Amino acid sequence: MSVLVPLGMPRFEGDPDHGRRQGRGTGNTAYMLVNPPVTDPTTAYHSIPYLVGAARAAGHTEYACVDANLDAFGYLADPARFGATLAAARALRAEIEARSGAGAPRRHDEIRYRQALAAEGLTATSARDAIRVFQDPEHFYHPPTYAQAVAVTSRWWELIALEMPPGAADGFSMRVKSAVNLCSTADLSDPGVPAAVARPFEGYFADEFVPKLRERPWAVVGLSVNYTSQLPVALRMARLIRTVLPDTVIVFGGTEVGDVVKYATDPAAAWRVFQDADLIVPGEGENALIGILDAVGNGAVRGGDAFEGIGGVMTRRRPDPVIAYSSVATLDSPAYDVWDWDRYWAPEPVILYSPTRGCYWNKCTFCDYGLNTDRPTSPSRERPVDAVLTDLREASRYGRTLYFAVDAMSPRYLRTLAAALAESSLDLRWSAELRLERTFPKRSAGEVLAASGCVAVSFGYESGTQRVLDLIDKGVKIDVVPDVLGELARNGIAAQMMGFTGFPTETREEALATYEFLHHHEKLWTTSGIGVFALTPGSMVAKDPDRFGIDVLPTSASDDIRRYLPWRDRASGEVHWPVADDPRIPREYFAGNRRTSFDRPFVGGIDSAHSLLYFARFGPGLLPEDPEGPGRDEEPRVRLVEEPVVTIPFASVEGLTGIGDLMAQVSRRSRADLDTTSGGYAEWLDGTGTARPGSCGVLVLAHGDLVEVPAGVDFGTDNAVTRALRLMLATQARV
Repeated sequence: MSVLVPLGMPRFEGDPDHGRRQGRGTGNTAYMLVNPPVTDPTTAYHSIPYLVGAARAAGHTEYACVDANLDAFGYLADPARFGATLAAARALRAEIEARSGAGAPRRHDEIRYRQALAAEGLTATSARDAIRVFQDPEHFYHPPTYAQAVAVTSRWWELIALEMPPGAADGFSMRVKSAVNLCSTADLSDPGVPAAVARPFEGYFADEFVPKLRERPWAVVGLSVNYTSQLPVALRMARLIRTVLPDTVIVFGGTEVGDVVKYATDPAAAWRVFQDADLIVPGEGENALIGILDAVGNGAVRGGDAFEGIGGVMTRRRPDPVIAYSSVATLDSPAYDVWDWDRYWAPEPVILYSPTRGCYWNKCTFCDYGLNTDRPTSPSRERPVDAVLTDLREASRYGRTLYFAVDAMSPRYLRTLAAALAESSLDLRWSAELRLERTFPKRSAGEVLAASGCVAVSFGYESGTQRVLDLIDKGVKIDVVPDVLGELARNGIAAQMMGFTGFPTETREEALATYEFLHHHEKLWTTSGIGVFALTPGSMVAKDPDRFGIDVLPTSASDDIRRYLPWRDRASGEVHWPVADDPRIPREYFAGNRRTSFDRPFVGGIDSAHSLLYFARFGPGLLPEDPEGPGRDEEPRVRLVEEPVVTIPFASVEGLTGIGDLMAQVSRRSRADLDTTSGGYAEWLDGTGTARPGSCGVLVLAHGDLVEVPAGVDFGTDNAVTRALRLMLATQARV
């Protein structure tokens, strides 16, 4: 269950506190809330604190909260287990090498061989020590040492991926389509597929999670699934919960659950996907949870009809829920005491808090967030500032750094909140995503924001051309944006810029202008992320394609959860499918868009907890500038990973099948409307790979990049020549 996204359906419940006024239970219903893998371990998502705060105020005080994501990675980082992981990777390589004498390996084996090379240069303590660096208040802020820890996690994910279907893992995320299709109810409803994705976590389930389930007879267990990357593991966990606790009411909720409900072409599909669930909460969860706990306290059991009248709850008898928007003004304070904050991968807590829900602008034609059908997202609701200050005083017991998790705060509310924070005794540092408000310079907004503790802001500026911005209905004039950014820069507030190319009718020149705008004003912002437009079914573009000169095309038959839609430009006839990069953009345009080579959840990732802490420490430059201080050119204080040269019995490591080859197959099969479920790739993966016999040396760089080394160079010798060659090869690997 999640509270970040205020969601809505065609049918609305007029009473925002409908769920709260269920009959009070005769007992204090015992419940457990679970945050499943895979997601960001650097801080806690805020859905569960909001849910517990509401339920506790309603009298339900017997509960347990399990951050299974954090627990699972801590379990896997244990030196004995991580050492076994390294040994297993090396044994796999030896096995594949032995089989290669009879011919080229299978494509699947070649993919796994490349991934297994990530073990070289790591030790049994590397994962544990990397987490300790993230938690250490000195090492964390020393970029060379911090980079070592990030490098370990990058390699660690390659090793975790060895146990998953190929291509599924993508750092602390999951690819929506790979050898597993998270757009397919056929894959998601086949218990073997989520189990295959969750395979790396089975030891944690058996040794730690199942004992937690058995601590007491939990009446309700809720799985809070807020990201697509959590979905397959959550489905596997639900099957496990049902096995261990057959009479427990299992509830699925969260943003990703809402997306499955919204984007599935068949209304009954949600129950095939969430087949072990008794109830589904696709929208705001506080009142729904109270209603469920009250009903169970009054004797409701699995499959009974006592849940039918609870607002925002889907049952098998009532698959179309009545969605109630919660009154943000009357919500109970979030319960941040449910987590052990010292265990997260940061030197101090970064707390997520939502003073508002919904978007006051709510017009952008590309936006599609939540279960609304009439607007891009839910209506804006604001918590009284006095109540916010009360909440933040309680939150400040656990941390001084906050991320305001909001869609968009109105300028009026933002000014009022910032002024109240500036005048309060709270000493907080905060960041948020805001709109580029033209009134910022006129009203000296940067001054009051800085005084309130604001250290960074992220903006969706979307495009560098006014014509495209007008089509988007962004309500922003591009020639005013430099003034807004300048106002923040003068007051020491960092700007993080987000945009995209590829909006319908956009020309190549307009796409380039989106990057050129950033280049022209590079002193006014710190980091940026420019993606490629993806059409979603609930956006205004999809609902009114004539207005944008496009034809919406059907997805491939396998994709019956329509997360993204292909479309055709009527003028050019060009068909657009979701892609990671815009082919019209020269590579040199990407240069300078980031201050680090890292992305979320690490430093340099927009709105990441680690970026926020670095902004709070070093200012809008993000990284330290003092060459005498913890500079970027120093050696790491703790070395966690080496860069060995490994000799492999193949002519070229680049000649081995890789994840990129698999993803090309995914794209080809999708566009040709071929089977893209997990079974559709079996023949290709089992086919003969592209390895050629021979021998070559492979330099395994810190972050796991593989580079073939020139013949005759002894990289075992550390001297100026080998260091220069390593630097040159590392630079080439990143281009």
